[in-house]
Amino acid sequence: MSGPLLLHSLAEFREIIFDCLDVVAPRSLVEVGAEDGTFTVELLRWARDHGAAVYAVEPFPTPAITELAERWPELRLVEERSPGALEKLEGADIYLIDGDHNYVTVRAELEAIFDGGGDPPRLVFLHDVGWPSGRRDMYYDPDSLPPDAVHTHTHEKGVVPGNHGVVQGGFRGAGHFAWSRHEGGPENGVRTAVEDFLAAHGGELRFATVPCVFGLGAVYPASAPWAASVDDVLAPYADNGLLARLEDNRLLLYLTVIELQDHLAQASTVVDQARLERRDVDAENRALWARTAELEHLLDARVQDLETKLERLRGEMEHLARSRAFAVAEGISRARGVGGRADSHLSRRRLRELLEATRPS
Repeated sequence: MSGPLLLHSLAEFREIIFDCLDVVAPRSLVEVGAEDGTFTVELLRWARDHGAAVYAVEPFPTPAITELAERWPELRLVEERSPGALEKLEGADIYLIDGDHNYVTVRAELEAIFDGGGDPPRLVFLHDVGWPSGRRDMYYDPDSLPPDAVHTHTHEKGVVPGNHGVVQGGFRGAGHFAWSRHEGGPENGVRTAVEDFLAAHGGELRFATVPCVFGLGAVYPASAPWAASVDDVLAPYADNGLLARLEDNRLLLYLTVIELQDHLAQASTVVDQARLERRDVDAENRALWARTAELEHLLDARVQDLETKLERLRGEMEHLARSRAFAVAEGISRARGVGGRADSHLSRRRLRELLEATRPS
């Protein structure tokens, strides 16, 4: 199986975007958030074939983007943050916004694009107008934003559909980005930024959304000469119920995969701990086995020593039992013990019985 598990790029909307490019016939395009340049290459091919220029706004370009800038004369790399970079660029025909997915950034980007006035009329595509960033800020670098524009957030916890807070697990950044701790409310999320911007422009701009792959939004002047043609391109996809249900199902399946991965990681942790404990037990057992072998060796040596001494003692006692001195002592013992207990006399027979009792059976 090839390809990403989770579709997440603007490139997934290529059919819609390039049909719109053919309608608008832009002379310049601005891409905010080029990532690894996968979609940038497609834009560059279109630009080369149509005599257009592409501006990639990327404050920290990857080596892949830098290489593209060296190989493609149609590409101008702008190594600045958006929206500041947009304020310095001349107005372009097409904008593709897929940078920081939070209210203050997106609102400022739209203001930089549309409020400067002048020609040409602009068509703006914005990614992540759907869940999870549509109504909830996401921050790559919250310290770079005005403090009063940043919601309380978390880098560790995740989000799931239907829960306006944050959860342990879920869709999360694992340290790469942070979520606002609450969903909804004023000045929170990409779609909220778009809607507030449109409300301030009194209906002069149109807004269409394609409800899949985290949501694609298109903002453009109703008065643009190509507006009706863009409407026709977007109409089959905009607010399409089937696409919305497929997106809900896609997110559910992906979150289920994340949950299973979390369970697997927990199980792996338990297994790793058990392996460490078994290793410790094995080490202790090896030490015990070594000590047992050592004690058995000492015991064998001790037993051998005692048996050697006992054998010598048997020899001495046997020699004593056969000696004339013992026979004399036995006779004297009997003479003195006449009338007493028989087992209190010295006796060669009793001595030999004791010797037999000490021999191995």
